[in-house]
Amino acid sequence: MEAWLDMADILKPVIALGPRKDPEKVSLSELYNENTKLHPDLLAGMIPSSFSRTELVAMTHGYKQYSHVKKVKLIPKEELGTSDRPFDETIATRRSIRDFGETPLSLLELSKVLHQSYGITGQMPIPGGGVQTLRSAPSGGGLYPAEIYLAVRRVESVEPGIYHYNVPRHELELLVPGDPTDAAYEACCNQEHVRRAGVVVMISGVFQRTKRKYGERGYRYVLLDVGHLGQNIYLSCHNMGLAVMTTCGFFDDIANDLLRLDGVDETMLYVAFFGKRK
Repeated sequence: MEAWLDMADILKPVIALGPRKDPEKVSLSELYNENTKLHPDLLAGMIPSSFSRTELVAMTHGYKQYSHVKKVKLIPKEELGTSDRPFDETIATRRSIRDFGETPLSLLELSKVLHQSYGITGQMPIPGGGVQTLRSAPSGGGLYPAEIYLAVRRVESVEPGIYHYNVPRHELELLVPGDPTDAAYEACCNQEHVRRAGVVVMISGVFQRTKRKYGERGYRYVLLDVGHLGQNIYLSCHNMGLAVMTTCGFFDDIANDLLRLDGVDETMLYVAFFGKRK
């Protein structure tokens, strides 16, 4: 009988990634998930029923701008042209490409990736007057909590450095001049992709843009927004025949220090590498 029980234990299915059975080991992700669930009796008090005009204006201007830095004008969206590649083909053949070539990206390619990923594509009126800009990526409540920073290594007509993408002006703002390779390499867990890609895209999240409307659940929406943005980067690059891949492999504090982010109100969330194919 004991042998039969032993065999039963051996054949018993085991959930490899099931919940922890040790009550002393609390999962922060499970706690957060449980405490940000929506319930019918909580929904009414979660989102304010109305906002002041000042609040609406602030919420519809979800972007950072660096005023006193060198600017690089990108190619206007009207001059970016269109692709002859069918969208069906782009979707069907999209893959992460890790083999980057030495040829520099063109300014047009960089401009197009940024515009198609997170650029302004339209607008809509807001209550009380004014307009809200709309972008190429969806966003919870149209709040657009993501910010795009770029470690530019090889792009024609753009000197190497760390830049911020100014969305409403469709231009780059130079934050740190000089070759960013070593700094980005250290921040991105010493991944060799940094030393081969033409551009390293570093995406942050400004949580209060979303949380002031949706409370703690807004943290989820910020992560979703960054995912939408990342997919746009993939599709734009692939449609133009560029190599592209993404990663969450970065040292948070080192990356935040590199971009001069506080790591609390705004923090790094996602990284993409893209460039010419090998």
